Amino acid sequence: MLDQIAYMTWKNPIFMLIFFGILWYLPGVIVRRRSEFLYLKRKEAARQDKLSKLYPKNLNKDEH
Repeated sequence: MLDQIAYMTWKNPIFMLIFFGILWYLPGVIVRRRSEFLYLKRKEAARQDKLSKLYPKNLNKDEH
């Protein structure tokens, strides 16, 4: 009986559409989110680098 249910599910066109759709799009979504995260991380690091060049922390107050 379990084999028959599994066979009927596997031959169901709606199930197959959803199953292969998930297999097709899920890796793309994961890669896109990872790339976006790394891009934002690099962008923030570059912004911090530019700000540190504009406003250095080790200013000598006696030299004014």
